[in-house]
Amino acid sequence: MNKVNLPIDCVLAVTYRCNSRCTMCDIWKLKDTPELELEQYKKLPPTLCDINVSGGEPFLRQDIVDLVRILHETCPKARTVISTNGYLTDLIKEKMREILKYVPTAGVGISIDGIGEMHDKIRGIPGGFNLATKTVKVLREEVGMNNLRLAFTISKQNILHMSKVYDLSRELGVQFTLALAQSSEFFFGGKQVQESPDINILKEQFNYVIRQELHGWQPKRWARTYFADSLYNFAKTGKQALPSRAGTDFFFLDPFGKVYPSVVHNAVMGNLHEKNFEEIWNSPEAEAARAKVREAKQDVWMICTARTAIKNHPFRVGWWIFRNKFKR
Repeated sequence: MNKVNLPIDCVLAVTYRCNSRCTMCDIWKLKDTPELELEQYKKLPPTLCDINVSGGEPFLRQDIVDLVRILHETCPKARTVISTNGYLTDLIKEKMREILKYVPTAGVGISIDGIGEMHDKIRGIPGGFNLATKTVKVLREEVGMNNLRLAFTISKQNILHMSKVYDLSRELGVQFTLALAQSSEFFFGGKQVQESPDINILKEQFNYVIRQELHGWQPKRWARTYFADSLYNFAKTGKQALPSRAGTDFFFLDPFGKVYPSVVHNAVMGNLHEKNFEEIWNSPEAEAARAKVREAKQDVWMICTARTAIKNHPFRVGWWIFRNKFKR
C-alpha cells in the first residue's frame, strides 16, 4: 500500500454536549458522551492548514483554552476557527481573550439561521438571536476580534432569510459563510434531513449573495462565491462540483477519538486512542474507508471538504470567477 500524504484540513467535534435544540441536528439529544483527552490532540498531523473546532458547543468544554493552545502548538500552520451558537456571551468573551493570547489569529463562527424569531425557531432557544448577535458585537467591540463570521445553514424554513443574514453580516462588519442542512448516519446525532427549498427562491437568494460578494475586490470573497454557486447547484441536483477529497486531504474527528473521511462518510479510519495519526492514515482500515468513499459516490458539498477540492482546481475556479465577476 502506497503511503498517503497527511491531510491539510479537518473538523474536530471536541464535545457532543450542546445547549441548542436545532431542528436540523439531534446532537443535543445525546447523553453522557465522552470527550477526547487533551493529550490525544497532540497526535494530530502538523500538516494541517485549516482546523474547525466544532461540536456540540465547543465552549461547553472547560478546557477549551488549553485545547486550542495544544492545537496551535501541534499544528502551527493551521488557521483555527471555533464554531459556536454564541449563546454563552460572557463565557465566550472570557475564553476568547485567553485563547487570543496563544493564538492571535484564531477565529469564531457564530451560527445565525435567520433574523429574530426565525433563528430562534430553528435553533430551538427563545431569545437565541439576540444572544448570538450580542456575542458577535462583544467579540468585535470589546475583545477586538476581526476574524469573525456568521454561519448560515440553509433549510426549507429559512431560505428567505439567507439574504437578510448576509446583509446583517455586512452591517456587523464580519464574514458570511453558507451550509446546506444535510444528513449523516453518525454526525448531527444521526439526524436524517429532508430539505427541499423552493428552487426559484433559492436561486434568487444565491444570486443576491453572489453578486454582492463578486462586487468587491477581495479574492477570498470571490472563492466563496464559487463555493456558493456550487452549493446552489448541489441543492438543485445533488451533485458536487469537484471530486471529493474526503479521507485524503480532509478528515473528521469525533469526541470518541474516531477518525472519519468526513462528517457524512460513515467509515471509521481508526481511533486516536489506539494509534498515532500517521499510523491511522496509512492503515488498511483507512484505505478501506477511502475505497468505501470512492465506491459509494456519495456527493457532499460542505465548506470543510470543498475547501481542499477548490485548492486542487485553481484554474477551473479562477476561470469561473473571471467569467462571473463581469457577467454578474
